[in-house]
Amino acid sequence: MSTMAVLGSTEKALVTWINSLPVSLGIPPISSLSDVADGISLSKILLDIDKEYFEFSAIDPASVGEERPSFIATVRNLKRLYKALSTYYTDTLHLGALDNTSSPNVSLVAKDGSIQEAVKLVHLVLLVSVNSETKSSGYMDCIQRISDVEARNTLLELIEESKQGVDDKKSGIAAEYNIDARIQSEVGNVLARYEHLERAYAELEEHNAVLQDNYDKTKLENASLHEQVSVASGMSKLQVEIAENKAKSQIEYLQKEMQDLEEQLVEKDKKLADSEMKTKELVIQRSSLS
Repeated sequence: MSTMAVLGSTEKALVTWINSLPVSLGIPPISSLSDVADGISLSKILLDIDKEYFEFSAIDPASVGEERPSFIATVRNLKRLYKALSTYYTDTLHLGALDNTSSPNVSLVAKDGSIQEAVKLVHLVLLVSVNSETKSSGYMDCIQRISDVEARNTLLELIEESKQGVDDKKSGIAAEYNIDARIQSEVGNVLARYEHLERAYAELEEHNAVLQDNYDKTKLENASLHEQVSVASGMSKLQVEIAENKAKSQIEYLQKEMQDLEEQLVEKDKKLADSEMKTKELVIQRSSLS
């Protein structure tokens, strides 16, 4: 179905809706949405929905006079009406923010009687009427009583699409909140592991310092033993070999301990680097979502 066809069926449904409203509202019958371009009929609907809220933005027919109002006066009246309507839609009824596709250009409505922009404006009035806390049931009953099946179904589809959009936005907010909570949890887990690794790293460094001290002492002892061997000329060859083997074994043991400790330190350094990288990635992901 073409855009013009969709626009035509939507306009027809909205015209039918306005013509089906109670006579007590004082809205004259219309044949096109251009007939409500002055905002007077829409103002009467909004006053019926919430008189206290829309009283200051209402367009008084008496102020218009018998002649058609000027373009400037009509634009001013429509802007005042739309400002109150959009604020009521978002802040009072909490139906979500209005994007560019759903926000009407009231200047085009006032100047050219733009049907496309008038459809957006009347559509918002429709949504406000069926979401009102005190008037929604009455306006929904009015729609259900429309005999034109096509127009009635189109109106119900417009209402349902709006509710679906609000639900999608709420689901999106909930999903974003869940992602944020999950990121915070992951960051907390990574930081906890990072702190544990830092403590383990500090303990390894302390142990390494002790081993280094023992290694240095053993080297000194070995040097002293060699000196004693060279001085003790009366010591047998077997005794010398025993002393040298003992010193060599001690040195080899300490060297192996040092090598194992260095490998552990390298592994801990790698884990610390991985944790820091994961933390940075999670923080960047959280910033992009915000």
